[in-house]
Amino acid sequence: MGKIRDLFILFIIFAVCGWIYEVAGTVIVYGYFENRGFLFGPWLPIYGFGGIALYALFGRLVRKPAKPVRVILRIAVLVVCIAVITAALELAASYLLDAVGIGYRSLWFYDGEPLNFDGRVGLFPSIRFGVMGVIALYLAVPLWERFIGMKNKRLLNISSYAVIGLFLLDLALRIPLGSNM
Repeated sequence: MGKIRDLFILFIIFAVCGWIYEVAGTVIVYGYFENRGFLFGPWLPIYGFGGIALYALFGRLVRKPAKPVRVILRIAVLVVCIAVITAALELAASYLLDAVGIGYRSLWFYDGEPLNFDGRVGLFPSIRFGVMGVIALYLAVPLWERFIGMKNKRLLNISSYAVIGLFLLDLALRIPLGSNM
């Protein structure tokens, strides 16, 4: 059960980082706070899934020691790779949301962005996702490794299961309580 718990905690860390990114962007660009996403808590599951996918693809590479020049080159390549991957995922998600009747435009729309495709994906948002993905891998993964490596396993288990429980409760209450948007 420990491995599943540990991956779920990494999922939560990425989901919370995504929520912070989205909320901070709204505050900076529009000047007001808005709880982003479809859940009530400070997490966006799409970022959790994306972060886990990026960790699966690039986690070993990020932890691999290298000389500073190679690390800089590695980061540049990672930004491009993550930008392409997240653009492809965002494009696929937009079509999926349209297919199930939600419509991606209710969650994002890049029509005003230069070099966008049908408002579904845009060059600059994809580059931002690439940069933020690299930052998340280099910051979130060490934070997660430190957390799951805690010597006090009882505190680790209690705090992990409390956060997991809150997330699952939030998910379960979505239908009866309605949208937070």
